[in-house]
Amino acid sequence: MKAKLRAEVHGSSDERSLRLATWNLMHFGNGGAYRRTPESMLYIGEIIDHFDLVAVQEVNRDLGALERLVERHLGPAWDYIVTDTSGANKGGDAGNDERLAFLYRKAKVTFRKEAGEVVLPEGQEIAAPGSDTGNGEREVQFARTPFSVAFQSGWFKFKLVTVHIFYGDKSESSPEMEQRRREIHKIAGFLAERQELEQTALINRAREDGWDEPQDAGRAANYLLLGDFNIVSPEHHTMQALKDAGFEVPTELDATNLSGTHHYDQIALKAADPRFEFIRSGVFDMFDAVYRGEDAAHYVDIVKPDVFEKNSRKQQRSRAQKERYYKTYYRRHQMSDHKLLWCALKVDYSDDYLNRIVAEGGD
Repeated sequence: MKAKLRAEVHGSSDERSLRLATWNLMHFGNGGAYRRTPESMLYIGEIIDHFDLVAVQEVNRDLGALERLVERHLGPAWDYIVTDTSGANKGGDAGNDERLAFLYRKAKVTFRKEAGEVVLPEGQEIAAPGSDTGNGEREVQFARTPFSVAFQSGWFKFKLVTVHIFYGDKSESSPEMEQRRREIHKIAGFLAERQELEQTALINRAREDGWDEPQDAGRAANYLLLGDFNIVSPEHHTMQALKDAGFEVPTELDATNLSGTHHYDQIALKAADPRFEFIRSGVFDMFDAVYRGEDAAHYVDIVKPDVFEKNSRKQQRSRAQKERYYKTYYRRHQMSDHKLLWCALKVDYSDDYLNRIVAEGGD
């Protein structure tokens, strides 16, 4: 796995770039079959440590697993910011009592002391299946409230917003699919409007301070939107809802679910800084390196996890059933049912700065 990470990630980016990733860590922190073994925690830590800033979705109400990951496997060079859970009831809310988190390498990324959950203004809520409005719909906030944090890496200042969009019914004509599209449309539109207001405020302040070129002040109004959007495909209306607000999506990003059929996870950008540049992006498939299909016999015959022995009906599994359980469930529960999505961003603008001085005739 280390060799794969070096070749795919570090081999195509350098230390002058920001290695940014998003990863839905399936039910991370849940007990039972979802409780990660020390082996799995080492794998997860190794993967995250090859990046500088990682947005994580599906962190459970119990923060024990996240705390162990940072303290024991990533170490003091890393820090994290995490939201409260999505609901107060016992697992019955649409957000499944999940948290959203950012993990970041402190030597490469600075937290700019601004963080908050995105709440839509009154009258701009999302229409969802129900009966509150009398027409079979109700007005709601996001099932899982998006999380916005201000960071800086190198010369690049940005707001990073992570989401886990409502899934519901996957049928194309279902009200839940429409709610999914509406959530994407609302968050993208909200951030596009927020960026415009922020950019205007920065330029106005620069004018008041007497800057010769106040438009340069607006360069700091950069928004990165990433996470699990539950987007079906690049051509689907769920993706169009993201692009309609002017967000740019790297074209080389591949499907991120394990079957390779859906583009659930995405990284999108609306940059005000003209120097911004996507250097590279990709999808990291951990099961090419660990918990491979051909490793099933090893886990059945040597490792012998307790969860292999009996099914949900307390019936003893045969050897063939244990191998099937390993391939279908165990390795996903230990790692995730999503691949990690990543990109490298240009954050060192010193060359641009020096070239500009030369072009202007400076000494």
